[in-house]
Amino acid sequence: MCPSKLKLLVASCCVFALTTVSASAQDLFELEVFDYETAPAGGYDVALHTNVMSRGGVTPDSIAGDHRPAHVSVEVARGWTSRFETGVFVQTAPFGSSGSERFAGGHVRSKVRIGTLPAFPLRVALSAEYTFNRAAFDHELQTLEVRPILDYSRGRLSLVANPSLELVTHGGDEGLEPVVDISASVGWQLLTRLAVKTEYFSAAATTRHLQRESGAHHLLFGGVDIGVGDGWELSLSAGHCVTRHEPWLMRSVIGFAF
Repeated sequence: MCPSKLKLLVASCCVFALTTVSASAQDLFELEVFDYETAPAGGYDVALHTNVMSRGGVTPDSIAGDHRPAHVSVEVARGWTSRFETGVFVQTAPFGSSGSERFAGGHVRSKVRIGTLPAFPLRVALSAEYTFNRAAFDHELQTLEVRPILDYSRGRLSLVANPSLELVTHGGDEGLEPVVDISASVGWQLLTRLAVKTEYFSAAATTRHLQRESGAHHLLFGGVDIGVGDGWELSLSAGHCVTRHEPWLMRSVIGFAF
């Protein structure tokens, strides 16, 4: 989803305040489908991401930091040209137990719009992202991800797919074996400022085996995007892992573009 969302912060936090501890191997700091758009040249997009889990269920071998009740992240993107932006994503888990780690790490990324395919109304962009994780939250301390962005829209319908290739460059138990991930969304514009959407996230296969991993997570979300006006946007959704018995996840992205 486009990094352009940020209002009704108090209301959103109230909605997501019903939490305890929980579980998932999926990245619970950044659950986002990137679309084709970039921040305009000289412009900024600021987004507050809140991912919250509905109940407990920490497994004994899990990393404690990944199972905090809420993960809150801030993303700032700047457009350098009409086709190119860079962004910084800072991850926190502010509601852990006393003395626990609160700062989880962050990402630096860039996105470039390549253009529209001449024979088909498919817009193509490319994102590259380098992530730094703290050990309390993820055994994979540093990763590199390259993510093509395929964006199609016709009338009220929008389809976005983000296949990606991730390489662990430091830490982790799997060595440097690349992993294929995919995220995607389907949206329908109900009104000028209101759209409904379904999103899918997975970490499904390694490039060596190209088969489902025993620990893979496949998440489905349903929600709405609301254009509040004056540069403000709000996204709310709830989802669940369809391959494992885990807590419900609730997400908000509140953003402001200027």
